[in-house]
Amino acid sequence: MSLLHFLGLTSYLNMSITDSRKKGSLSKKLNRLAQAVLANEGLLNPASVKIKKNNGSFEIPDCGTCEDRCCVHKKRGEGILLSLRDIAALVDSGLGDFIIKQFTFKKKKGKVLPEIDQMPRLQSKDGNCIFYDEQSGLCTQYGLRPIICRRFPYEVAYNNTKSGEVPIVRFISGVPCPKNSISYYGESVRQMVNDAIEDENISFEDEELLPGYHEELRKMGFGPYLPNPEECPP
Repeated sequence: MSLLHFLGLTSYLNMSITDSRKKGSLSKKLNRLAQAVLANEGLLNPASVKIKKNNGSFEIPDCGTCEDRCCVHKKRGEGILLSLRDIAALVDSGLGDFIIKQFTFKKKKGKVLPEIDQMPRLQSKDGNCIFYDEQSGLCTQYGLRPIICRRFPYEVAYNNTKSGEVPIVRFISGVPCPKNSISYYGESVRQMVNDAIEDENISFEDEELLPGYHEELRKMGFGPYLPNPEECPP
């Protein structure tokens, strides 16, 4: 790796630990509901999730050589998916106007199922994420970026073993990210790995809260991002 690429990678990874999301009223209400309903049951503990190696080495993104732009959407209607946690952080930070669309639930033979079908998204501008600066190619709200952006390019996968499914964190296969192999993880990459675990936990939280507690969520202030009551599971 050249010095220029190394500096680009180092700069990006140092940015990855930045977090300026505000935990205001809506975030606190959501946290209280999640604690009451889940009590941390079913959530992954980052300390117990291993990181997958490839031929004995860890894989990290080589951001200094990347020419792709994840924030540029190629199809109309695309956008960064938002969880309940993301919505709360954006609203608490005064950026709720940039949230579009709603959560919807799957249907079968006219019956609403307790499964999430669609999610709210960040608004787009000229096909790009609203936070994307076309001139610099950078995020203008980097500290407030949604969790799906924070964990990229890592994901949680599950290996089938004799004792059941075992979660691991791995570099997402098939993504166009250039990558390098190293023998250890630095603090910033470990943060992205932890964010991948947080993303998995948030997805689980949404799947548990949205179908059965949509009325409570509506009263909290999530109403604009939920369908009408008759379009929600009974």
